[in-house]
Amino acid sequence: MKIKTNSFLAAIAARNLKAGKIAMVVGNVIHLHNTSAEEFLQNERWVKHEMAHVEQYKRYGTIRFLLLYTWYSIKHGYTNNPLEVEARAKEKEPHC
Repeated sequence: MKIKTNSFLAAIAARNLKAGKIAMVVGNVIHLHNTSAEEFLQNERWVKHEMAHVEQYKRYGTIRFLLLYTWYSIKHGYTNNPLEVEARAKEKEPHC
């Protein structure tokens, strides 16, 4: 896993989601916008959430993950996207 701060991709996502701070995953890279790696890593729930997406990328592969994520977002909306639901559930799991 790698962390990229001041990510252009994360800045675009933040603008689209109307969010201040954001983390997003592409493959095994966590892209951050408006937050530092230190701040991100200190937030255990946030790290677990993004690591769940890293696991999903490994499970499905990049192309399939992106297609599924897009389709689920269109069909169910961002909040009810099954990949987001799974990632939110991982936030509550005991520390690994």
